[in-house]
Amino acid sequence: MKVLIQNLQKRECLASQLSKKYHPDVMLVQEINLSSETFPFPANNVSSMGYGTAIGSRFDVSDVMTIQSPYAEFGGFIHKKTTVATVKSVQFVSFHGYNGQPFKNKEKLVAHVEAVVAVLSPGPALFAGDFNTWTEEHLTAVKESLEKSGFDLAYSWSYPGRSHPLDHAFTRGVRIRVSQDYSCESDHRGAILELDLEDLIS
Repeated sequence: MKVLIQNLQKRECLASQLSKKYHPDVMLVQEINLSSETFPFPANNVSSMGYGTAIGSRFDVSDVMTIQSPYAEFGGFIHKKTTVATVKSVQFVSFHGYNGQPFKNKEKLVAHVEAVVAVLSPGPALFAGDFNTWTEEHLTAVKESLEKSGFDLAYSWSYPGRSHPLDHAFTRGVRIRVSQDYSCESDHRGAILELDLEDLIS
């Protein structure tokens, strides 16, 4: 199964363009401009403006859930939104982590991660997206939290101009056979992962 992960930076039609270029089976996207896309995203959690996170797939999507960050972003109006769905026995999480500009509070980021983990079922899962891990301390705190629930950091990809990656993929009970990243119109690079579904780990 080929999975594409991308923060779209609200760029119109970008998810559909990437689907035509890379032909993924599953797409985990953040900051999607949902109203402009032709690729189907049956699992989504977007604002009235059409922005948020979404999961699309060429296969059937089930068990859709939406989770909101327990903490609002600076200013108190925006809560980051997370979309969860199951495709072929794997639970997928499209995550856009608490940012907290300008203070970047890592405890609130971890609280956001743990709010999502709390609703997940046991078993194979891919928890991926833009985590807003601005420092090594942010990433360490997120890793330690997710490791308690059986997740391992499987892949990180760079954000242009920064020494610390913001985007990551954590896996539980599923193996990544091939991983790569790419550039596009968004300010974030994207990632393509090929998952091995023949030997899912229970």
